[in-house]
Amino acid sequence: MKYLITGGCGSFGKAMTKKLLELEQEVIIFSRNEKNQVDFKRLYPQVKFIIGDIRDYAAINEALKEVDYCIHAAAMKHIDKCELQPLEAIKTNVIGSKNVILACINNKIKKLVCLSTDKAANAETTYGSTKFLMERMALDIDSKDTEIVVTRYGNVLGSSGSVIPLFKSLAKEGKSLTITNRDITRFFMPMSEAIDLVLYALEFGKNKDLIVYDNKGATVGMIADCISDNQVEIGLRCIEKTGEALLTIHELNHSHLDGNYFVVNKEKSEIEYTEPLTSENCKKFTMKELKKLIEEL
Repeated sequence: MKYLITGGCGSFGKAMTKKLLELEQEVIIFSRNEKNQVDFKRLYPQVKFIIGDIRDYAAINEALKEVDYCIHAAAMKHIDKCELQPLEAIKTNVIGSKNVILACINNKIKKLVCLSTDKAANAETTYGSTKFLMERMALDIDSKDTEIVVTRYGNVLGSSGSVIPLFKSLAKEGKSLTITNRDITRFFMPMSEAIDLVLYALEFGKNKDLIVYDNKGATVGMIADCISDNQVEIGLRCIEKTGEALLTIHELNHSHLDGNYFVVNKEKSEIEYTEPLTSENCKKFTMKELKKLIEEL
């Protein structure tokens, strides 16, 4: 089978590519960063790389010809950048995603899996809002011959957008870890579980499913304590929340739990939920678990 990954030169794309190659699948990377593609090609010469931007419908439509499955990971992800340039975030995360969705339908791709974020639930930032709109487009469009599934999860430990590489870099340089607030809670998961979620969606996801990994949570202070005692609190940014929601009450009440995955669709849940799933009321990591995960990065 042939898989195309948009934005495939990021940390998720690299891990997903490695996994697909282990499964003896053919992989195409579609992204706009030439240097990242050249560096990545040295690791995996058997992978096909296409320079292109999801903002360009013609480019992504052409790249998807004869592809079986598409994993849509391309996005503007950094919250501060999205707040500073919201129109750019809209062009990539909304219009670009629309192009990917329509191109997959046009090419009769078997299944499209779109990657989303906990910040799309009860969205309050530009980034979260653009991802929420991506979800709505993916789940509401008439997808004809293409099954479209959305996956949603929290922070992936060690990914390019994670706080952990920053903390490790500061610690290595002997600098203080800059923490906005130690008591902030966030969802965290290792990259291996992010990959497993997408593989689950590819194999078991049905058209219009939103599949959410039952993430554990931790405070930012716990993460920092695993790396260095040299810390300084700088205060919350105006757009920063003390916690995140992974699933709203409405979504939970249209879900069922399959192992570690909440599958959300139009079917009514057998359980009546009265509160959302948040990083404050979810299952929590122990310090021992976090230290082990961070040491393995």
